[in-house]
Amino acid sequence: MKERKQIILRAIVQSYIATAEPVGSRTIARIYDLGISPATIRNEMQDLEWMGYLEQPHTSAGRIPSLKGYRFYVDSLMQPGEVSREEATAIKDWFTFENTQTQEIFSEAARILSGLTHNLSLAVTDESQHAVFNYIQFLPLDDNRAILLLVTTDGSVDHSTFIMPAGVTLLKLQDFALQLNRALHGRELREITTELMQELQQDFWVEPQVMFSTLDTIQNTVGKNREIFTDGVSELIRQPEFKDLGKLQELMKLLEESKQLADLISHSPSTALTVRIGPETGIAALHNYSVVQAQFFDQQKLVGSVAVIGPTRMEYDKIVSLLHMMQQKVNSVLRTGKTDGDEVH
Repeated sequence: MKERKQIILRAIVQSYIATAEPVGSRTIARIYDLGISPATIRNEMQDLEWMGYLEQPHTSAGRIPSLKGYRFYVDSLMQPGEVSREEATAIKDWFTFENTQTQEIFSEAARILSGLTHNLSLAVTDESQHAVFNYIQFLPLDDNRAILLLVTTDGSVDHSTFIMPAGVTLLKLQDFALQLNRALHGRELREITTELMQELQQDFWVEPQVMFSTLDTIQNTVGKNREIFTDGVSELIRQPEFKDLGKLQELMKLLEESKQLADLISHSPSTALTVRIGPETGIAALHNYSVVQAQFFDQQKLVGSVAVIGPTRMEYDKIVSLLHMMQQKVNSVLRTGKTDGDEVH
């Protein structure tokens, strides 16, 4: 994309984020002083719309960024957002507390972020995330039931009662266990997903019910020690987007299924900040939202994730900068067990 189009696209994204109103060529010319006429800006905007970076919600209205436009902005145009002294102090003040319990750190992180970003914040702690698969074993319970044991490499044992499908014998279950143990030994439990089990099923001669009952046991083990904290619903519903009651109801329904959101931010391969826009979340109810998340580690072990969830028209630059600062602070606390004494500049 040529530089002038990039400048205009950045200006439109920033203006729409600030006002929630479609942006016209005259607005860009007046506010950003690009040194070109409104007519030239209008032609460039038409090109950007044709290229898929802008949309025109109404015939007589200005343009708004498309999902593609937001993605290009985040990847190529966004500069680090400015964190005010007050915002930096709000983060620092919390981390001068002596309490370094993981749950307390993350619940407070969610509270602070929602207040600073005026969006929904979600924090997930999961100290079992680094549990590693060792083996499974089936033990007979009666003619129709077996006990499924899941053992991790640290010696922890979990179990569930398994109803054997018609025609499935204990011998067949034990053979399946041997195959699965060879395939999964040494993998972190959080890596054992539905997609992975579907791939393995193609190689194993086993009924789907057996495969996915095993997956349920693994995922239940991962979720047992997980804490989910949310904050900022009252902040989020003040956004102009929620004048639409349908969108508000959709959000409330999603929050009731907080496990789906927790899974989303807990299963990111990246150790850095991640920005997902609209359909990139993989959750239909988040089609009009973006999720910016950071992961937190204790001696290279993932112990939690924090995310800001809001309309696609969110302040990406500011949110990324705040999360980056919080990521540094929390990782420092988890690593050393104490806060640093750096001054806020």
